Amino acid sequence: MPEYQRILLVKPSSLGDVVHALPALSALRRRFPHARITWLVKREWSEILRGHPDLTDVIAADLRWPNWPRLVAQLRRARYDLALDFQGLFRSGLLTRLSGAATRVGFAAGREGSPWCYTDRVHLPVSETPPWRLIPVHAVDRNLALAAHVGADITKPVFCFPDFTEETERMTTVLQEAGVKPNEPLIAVAPVDRLRLRSWPLERFAEAASRLAQLGAGKILLLGTAGQRDILKPFAESIPAGLIDLVGRTTIRELAVVLRRTQLLLANDSAPLHLAAALGTPVVGLYGPTSVARARPYGEGHRAMRVVLPCSPCEKKTCANPVQFECLTAVSADEVVTAAQAALRKPRNVTGTHQP
Repeated sequence: MPEYQRILLVKPSSLGDVVHALPALSALRRRFPHARITWLVKREWSEILRGHPDLTDVIAADLRWPNWPRLVAQLRRARYDLALDFQGLFRSGLLTRLSGAATRVGFAAGREGSPWCYTDRVHLPVSETPPWRLIPVHAVDRNLALAAHVGADITKPVFCFPDFTEETERMTTVLQEAGVKPNEPLIAVAPVDRLRLRSWPLERFAEAASRLAQLGAGKILLLGTAGQRDILKPFAESIPAGLIDLVGRTTIRELAVVLRRTQLLLANDSAPLHLAAALGTPVVGLYGPTSVARARPYGEGHRAMRVVLPCSPCEKKTCANPVQFECLTAVSADEVVTAAQAALRKPRNVTGTHQP
């Protein structure tokens, strides 16, 4: 196996997908301890990678087509000898091809013609006949398969993160000002997924959160982006006094700090869910058309809630079922509360080593 010295990782988006590739990065760093490893990522998600101990550099790119000539020239100047495409789409495959790397590794079952851009096409250890999103291999393990192809040891996946000391200090102050005492238990709730296509009913999130608070599980902490504030207003109004509202008040790195501080996260299949699981925070995730095999919270001790129907998982954005998204909406608040209590009884640190 060649001793690669200049390695490019192509995983532009989104936040949850970037998190899913972190164990592959750490495996590659262990295999190539002296190599220069660079990650190409969309600018809006680059914050989670800044200062990562396993990276030499981060290319925070604007991938609109007019910016490609300058970006490709930058990639060519770096003279990469290995490029790995963890995205598996036409655009990421093309960037991998245009990087000039002699060895280009990607998924044999990649979409949109991306495999034509690779010198090495990696098969997953299961049948690849189903559509890509329905292949029953978790996204983390798919990424690890590419790292293993170039000789990395993937037997002990590790989620490693940058140093969040500054963000921890800021968020500690924010929580103190909100009345949170040191070591006081917190239950985080992230009720809206980015596309709003896989969201459990907001009123059930509120019902489950209220009951957990009444049972003494912890104070409720509401998470979301600034653009979700109006959507989440009914949730905030339905929670008894003591709600900690952080909607629109955290950066990506501050979100990571908050999730690490909490005892549990209730969320749809979304970036906060995958970030929390990677940080070792127990998660109760609400799933509908999404494949749980591919996108469940990674590791032991989490709960992925859904109702099994003949048509699910379908990974479709529209639902042909007479009861729209029944696989998701049929999950009751009682079931979620029970699952949350069980998750809270489990020890923390559910997927192994979670480095700061």
